Amino acid sequence: MASALAHCVECGNVHSARAALIPSPFQPIIAQQLMPTASEKAAIRDLLRETDADIVRLLCEVAELRHRSEHHRAIIAPIRRVPPEIMAEVFLQLTALEAEAHSQSQDFLGQNYLVRPVVNKAPLIFCGISRGWRAIALSTPRLWNSLSLRFKNKPIPTSVSLCEMWLQRSGSLPLSIQLYPRSYTFWPTKLRVNAIDDCQDLMKTILRFAKRWRWLDLDRLPTCAHDVLNDLAPGSVPILETLLVRHRAPPANETAESTPWERLRVAPKLRHLYFAALGRANITTGGEQSTFPWSQLTHIDVGDCSVDDCLQILNQASTAVGCRFAITRPSAQEHHPILHSELRVLHIQVDWHGTSLGLLWSCLACTVLSTLSVQGDRVSTGLPSFITRTGRTIEELTLTSSNLDDDQFMSCLRDMPLLRRLRVTEIVSEIGPGVQFTNQVWTSLTPPRPLVPNLESLDVSGMAHSSHKLIVRMLESRLGAGDGQAPKLKAVTLSFWRHVSDSAILRLDAFGERGVKMSVERMNEGEEEGSEASDSETEDENSDLQPVTD
Repeated sequence: MASALAHCVECGNVHSARAALIPSPFQPIIAQQLMPTASEKAAIRDLLRETDADIVRLLCEVAELRHRSEHHRAIIAPIRRVPPEIMAEVFLQLTALEAEAHSQSQDFLGQNYLVRPVVNKAPLIFCGISRGWRAIALSTPRLWNSLSLRFKNKPIPTSVSLCEMWLQRSGSLPLSIQLYPRSYTFWPTKLRVNAIDDCQDLMKTILRFAKRWRWLDLDRLPTCAHDVLNDLAPGSVPILETLLVRHRAPPANETAESTPWERLRVAPKLRHLYFAALGRANITTGGEQSTFPWSQLTHIDVGDCSVDDCLQILNQASTAVGCRFAITRPSAQEHHPILHSELRVLHIQVDWHGTSLGLLWSCLACTVLSTLSVQGDRVSTGLPSFITRTGRTIEELTLTSSNLDDDQFMSCLRDMPLLRRLRVTEIVSEIGPGVQFTNQVWTSLTPPRPLVPNLESLDVSGMAHSSHKLIVRMLESRLGAGDGQAPKLKAVTLSFWRHVSDSAILRLDAFGERGVKMSVERMNEGEEEGSEASDSETEDENSDLQPVTD
C-alpha cells in the first residue's frame, strides 16, 4: 500500500507518493554482490526493460504535467490582462527599437526607420507567439507600413509575395519602402538575370501602392528596374515626401536611355531628394524640362554633378533650406548671380581633381546661411569673397583639404562673428596654401581680442606648423577669462600630423579637467621624440615660422 508521503533521494524533498515501488526480487544478489545465474540474468534483463518502459512513461507524464502547468500559468499571467491596444503599442515600440538599431542615419534628409522582414525579429515574431498576439499584430497597420526588402537571386517569387502581403497589412497608411539587392555584379549570368527579374517584379508590386508612398529608397537597383516607373500615371504619388536613389553606373548593356524620373515631376509633397548620380541618369537640372520639381524641395543631396548643375538647382530651389553637392565634373565659365534667401545648410564636396569652385563662390550669395562645409576645394580662391558676402550668419564651418593660406583663413574668421563650431582638416604641405592653423592663427584666437569670440567647439587635424605652447596659451586664455561668465569653449579635438612630445600631450589633455571635452591625438609616433623646449614662447608670432618640432 502506498504511503501518504515519500522522501525523494534525488532532491531531498517530501512528496505525495503516487504509487509504491515494488521491491526488487534481486536485492539479496545486489547486497551480497553475487554473480547471478543464467536464469537470474534473463530475469534481470526483463526487469530492466520494464523499468525503462516505466521511465519513458513517467517522462511523458512529466512533459504532460509541464504543459498543463504552462497552460494554466498562462491563464493567470498578468500580461493577459493588458488591453489589446496597449499590446499593440508595445509591439510598435519594440519594432521601432529593433529597426532603428539596424537603420542607416539620414540626418540630412531626416530619420526614418525601416523594418526588415526577418522571421525571428519584430514584427513577424509576434505572429508566432500565440493566436491572440497574432491577431493583435495583424490588426495593427502601423506595424506594416515600413519595409526594407532585399531582392534575391531565386527564380521563385518569394520576395514579391512577401512584399505584397506586407503592404496589404498596412491598411491605408502612408508607406516607407526601401528596395536593395544582394551584390550581383559578379554573379553567373543566370543568377543575375533572376535577380533583375525579381527586382522588376518587386517594382511592379510596389507600383500598385504608389498613391501611399511617403518615403521611397531605391538602393543600387539595376537600371532596367527604374524603367518600371514609366508606368506611373500622372498624379499617382500624391503624398511622396522623400525620394532616395543610389544609382549605379549602368553597364554597357544597361544604358540609361529612358528618363523614368520625369514621372515624379508632379509630386506635390516631394520635399527631400537624394540622388547619387545626376550625370549617369539623364537628369535635367535647368529650364522648364527639369526632371524634378526643384522649386518645392527643401532638402537636396545630389552627386556626380557639376558646379553649373549646383547653380541651376539653387537658382530654381528657392525654398531649399539644406543642400549637399558632390561635384565630379567640370563646368561652364559663366552664370548669372544668385541670391538665396532660405538656404541655411550648404555642403560642397569636390570629388574630381582639378575642379574649381570659383564660379560657385562668385555667383552665389546667401542671406541666412548658418552651416557651411567645403571639402576638397584645392583650386579656387573665391571662398573668402563668398564668406565676406555671407559669413555674418554662419555659425558652423567645416573645411577639409582647402587651399586657403593662414591670412585668407583669418580673413574668413573675421567675417563670421557668430561662428560657434569650427572644424578644419589641413593639407599636408609647407606653410602656404593648404595650411590654415599656423602660429599666427592661434595667436589671433587668443584673448583679449580674439577672432571667433563665441567659439564653442574646435576640431583641427594637421597642425604641422603649430606650436603647442601657443595652443595652450589660447586655451588658458579662453578658459580662464575673468569676466565672471562660464567659458564658451566646450569641446576641443586636436589631431597632430607630426610627432609631439609626451609632455605636450599631457599639458593639452589636462584641460579636460577644467570642464572641456578634450581629445588629443598624434600621428607619426615612430619618429624620434621631440623636445618640448623647441616651442619657444618668445618667437615672433607675426613672422613666417618654420615647422616646429615638439
